[in-house]
Amino acid sequence: MNSIEEQLVDSSRVIADIVVANIGINQELFDETVLLVMKDEYPLSMRAARIIQFVAEKHPNMMRGHVQDFINCLTHSKIDGVKRSLLKIFAETSVYITEDQIGELTDLCFAFAEDQKEAIAIKAFAIDFLLKVMKQFPELKTELKSVLESIIPDGSVGLKRKCKKILKKL
Repeated sequence: MNSIEEQLVDSSRVIADIVVANIGINQELFDETVLLVMKDEYPLSMRAARIIQFVAEKHPNMMRGHVQDFINCLTHSKIDGVKRSLLKIFAETSVYITEDQIGELTDLCFAFAEDQKEAIAIKAFAIDFLLKVMKQFPELKTELKSVLESIIPDGSVGLKRKCKKILKKL
């Protein structure tokens, strides 16, 4: 079998599904894919992050040794596709995260949500993660409300709608 890097010839879903199937539950191949994400090279790292996202949806335990790597990557990556995929993992899967890591991710997500220059999808997944964390730490509710209210005046139509919907539930 070719290396993971050689398999990531484009960003199509067909290729992604093939690579995910090739990785399966092979931790070595998963780790190889993680290294590609960490390279922070467009488009390779973006494609690899998407593969990580799909694998994590099926096998969240494969992420265990890499959570801190991904938090660090979110801090430094300049590639929106990498940040989007990693945030989606943290927002939507049941990956085990320590309390310290939850704190780091929460701070990052508040920063992403408040950053006017950040991509809409990154803001949206950051908000989703914050909602998930708020269930465990309800004391974040006031800060989250404030951030959501600050997004509404200048946000995209979809982001405004999302914020208003969440604010009604809070």
